[in-house]
Amino acid sequence: MKKIQPLVILLVVCAFFASALADVPPEPGYTRVSLSIIVEPADDFADYRFFLKSGFDLKEYTLKKGEKVTMSSMGGGALYRNGKFLAVPKKALVGLSETAPVSGERLNPMQKAIADGSVPGTINLIDHGFIRDVPKADAKNWKDPLYRLEKDGEKGVKAVLVSGGQAEIKASGTTDSYYSTEPKTPAFWATVVGGSLLTLALIFFGVFALRRSKGGAGHVSSLAK
Repeated sequence: MKKIQPLVILLVVCAFFASALADVPPEPGYTRVSLSIIVEPADDFADYRFFLKSGFDLKEYTLKKGEKVTMSSMGGGALYRNGKFLAVPKKALVGLSETAPVSGERLNPMQKAIADGSVPGTINLIDHGFIRDVPKADAKNWKDPLYRLEKDGEKGVKAVLVSGGQAEIKASGTTDSYYSTEPKTPAFWATVVGGSLLTLALIFFGVFALRRSKGGAGHVSSLAK
């Protein structure tokens, strides 16, 4: 029983992550474009630290007035399609540990608090889609968005879209969407259904194996009596 249970847990966890990381390929007539974020501070923000949150990861960026910084996706698959760029007040981070993550963890205590959204005063500056499925004819219109960071009397800091991204798409007459909004093709749904069935099959197998292991243990225990 002790040898089977870890295998069952591993199968269930793998099924979960396979579902989260799976990414459906573009439909016919569409292509996939990758978009980074470009930020340029218009002021010095000595009271803030800046982080990009995407998937399971959190990365800090050091910003200087007038210097552009490009931020790209930190992983692949559906889990890393989107990200958030955050400004966190330094005073709110006092007392949070930045020691190396413990074994098995990806983030240290301070990073976990930021990623969980539990640090007061955190400002969500940018919601960004690193990967977009767009009509092939419109692919050339998609450019990396450039944001200017400015001081804000109410929030403290704000991001203003200067060029690229949504601004370019609106100018070309198309919409700003992560996935295509056209009717889905049979191939698209076949891919989605196939991936879902595989995930369910792995979960079912794990549960079945767990029940078998428990039943076997109970039978051995009764014989021992």
